[in-house]
Amino acid sequence: MTPLTLQAYLGPYDNESITPQVRAAGGMLVSMVNDVLAVAEQDGVPLFIDPDTLSHIGGSGNGGVRPPNGLVGAKNSAHKRGRAVDIYDPNRELARWVLRNIDRLKTLGIEAVENPRWTPSWLHLQDEPLASGNFVFIPNATPPLAEALPEQRTDVA
Repeated sequence: MTPLTLQAYLGPYDNESITPQVRAAGGMLVSMVNDVLAVAEQDGVPLFIDPDTLSHIGGSGNGGVRPPNGLVGAKNSAHKRGRAVDIYDPNRELARWVLRNIDRLKTLGIEAVENPRWTPSWLHLQDEPLASGNFVFIPNATPPLAEALPEQRTDVA
């Protein structure tokens, strides 16, 4: 596995107004995510490099840290605080593995993931729990972007 780096996580915003606290949080998150990816790969999950970011981070610049005044994401988004990352998952096998291994992810420091029905080619991981206590959450009020995975019941969030 090619490890995720803090430089890749900071991406195009490395020279923006990213505070030392956000940079430090991002460094800890990157370490946790590398542990998760290593375990997933050991379990046979294929990992991919996004051609847009040249790393495991999905998207075209907003899958890692986001600037505090950026237009992408909520004002207090976990991405803007260095606490979330979107991992490129074009075939959704990593998302399926996560849904089968929630307890393992929690032991590795991951506290929440966006519902894969809203993330058709990436997997959102964050290292802080939600106030609701849910591990899998719906990120917004828009309709789902993908079909439910076999590991998901469609009658629950």
